[in-house]
Amino acid sequence: MNIIKRKIALDNYTSREQSNWGKMTATTFNINIFITQDADDMGISTEMPFIAKVPGQTADYTKLNIKLALSGYTFEYMNGTTTSILESGAYPNTRYPGKTVDMYYINGIPVTGLTEDRLDVVTSYDATMKYKPGFDVSKEATTDYQGNPYNAGTRVITNTALNPITYFIDGDTSLPIKTKLDTKRGVYFSTSTATTRTVTGTIFGEYEIPYTEMYYNSEGFNETNVHLSAETKEEYLFGITSSPTVFNDLFIDRGRATVIQSHMQLGEIRNMAELINYGNGFYKIRR
Repeated sequence: MNIIKRKIALDNYTSREQSNWGKMTATTFNINIFITQDADDMGISTEMPFIAKVPGQTADYTKLNIKLALSGYTFEYMNGTTTSILESGAYPNTRYPGKTVDMYYINGIPVTGLTEDRLDVVTSYDATMKYKPGFDVSKEATTDYQGNPYNAGTRVITNTALNPITYFIDGDTSLPIKTKLDTKRGVYFSTSTATTRTVTGTIFGEYEIPYTEMYYNSEGFNETNVHLSAETKEEYLFGITSSPTVFNDLFIDRGRATVIQSHMQLGEIRNMAELINYGNGFYKIRR
């Protein structure tokens, strides 16, 4: 263990008021500590197809045991020690033996929050009525994550002089949507221009924006975003913490001359006479 000593100037933490001159006003001090470690990162893993364990069948670790023994490593499983893992619902994401990928699926839940308005997306070209209820600014036939087809559209639902205006983006146009609870697909918005909220912590400082709520039903964890694979450590990737990056858009500026210029000239010469006469004596021939 190393002992590192630091001096802290107390001027900023000492009162300069006449009533309590020189008294300490700070109750805590924040000190930056730089922590280092000398352990080598194991590096990235390679995802391999997961093969579920067959009940009653014992894995063959012969090759692995030989490799570990030659490297000087020993583990308890080499002596026949086994571990029984008790499954419980306390940790639903724990990898238990015998679990299949569908056991990790979780149904989606409603998600709501505050955001910036998306009125520009539902603006029509009608000069007299920019936000037309029931008019699809865009629409297309698509499918959800389960492959179920539906007609997705972006439209204004209701407009009470923008106080509020409700609309959805990529919602199901075949369903009657009056409130956010009717939204099964897409994102539901409600914007009130008469009410604002303050946005802070940005590079532009504080500013006011219309009060906008958003709501949608999340897809949860399903067959489109969950997969089950075995993480395998390959020896040549030990210590490599990120995948290699290949830059294949290189541009080489060779200037005014090209490297194949002389080769093109020689390609035009078929015999010694043409070599002597090429370019009115361009080549110096030694006899």
